Amino acid sequence: MTVCIGAVCADPEGRVAGAVVVASDRMVTLAGLTEFEHEVPKITPITGKAVALTAGDAQRGSRLVRDTAASIPSGTVTVDDVVKTMVTRYVDQRRRLIEAEIFTPRGITEDEFYKELQQKLLPQIVGGIDRQVVEFNYGADLLVGGVDDAGGHLYVIHNPGIATDTAPIGFRAIGSGWLHAMQSMIGFGHTAERSLHETVFSVYASKRRAEVAPGVGRDTDVAVIVPGGVKFVAPSILEQLAGLYEEYQRPVSHELMQKVAKLSVLGEDTRDVRKPR
Repeated sequence: MTVCIGAVCADPEGRVAGAVVVASDRMVTLAGLTEFEHEVPKITPITGKAVALTAGDAQRGSRLVRDTAASIPSGTVTVDDVVKTMVTRYVDQRRRLIEAEIFTPRGITEDEFYKELQQKLLPQIVGGIDRQVVEFNYGADLLVGGVDDAGGHLYVIHNPGIATDTAPIGFRAIGSGWLHAMQSMIGFGHTAERSLHETVFSVYASKRRAEVAPGVGRDTDVAVIVPGGVKFVAPSILEQLAGLYEEYQRPVSHELMQKVAKLSVLGEDTRDVRKPR
């Protein structure tokens, strides 16, 4: 239960798709049962120019991020390298959980089941266990955003260990508030050509709109990844963004509603469906 949003945009020099903006709440979910606002941001740097954000089970997601960061070699790496490493860790950790939750209680291993025991067990049992393995949900989604020599990149990693490049649309959200955030970004008409400042506001506003979804916290963190590295937006700027958002969300003016009231919505009904407006 959370919302994490990312968008690719122009960098400070105006280069298209040269930067990435990400935002998240601080709501933490443990074991799918307990939720609370944590003091630690969900935006975690993995390298000097790449970050990860997690939705779903906080312990599993944070473990993935830590393991990935520890596995990245020193020196220059691409965002694609970071994503490949995280996918490998995702698959490994999911397999360990499958072993622990499905096979260990039965006194067997996954290798024994698939290499030796299938022919000895009833087909119904084999099918049931195999279905559990295939449908096992690790319960964590991740956004990985970063900048390398090729520009800005944003990926989504989800069960069972699949990475999706968001390049075709340039933005993505995960968590329980993902739909509200995505609809907001669509409403802004965001593209990778948008300026950094415009994108910061769009991403911030989309996170705020997602707060109506269950489990989305009110605390907000925003980070910008540019060729110079990862920069967290300062609290003073977040306060200014909050003020601008309230202004943006201003109720419809009385003058506008007076004009609406003058529309002859109950006037002549021509029933001419051939001339839609």
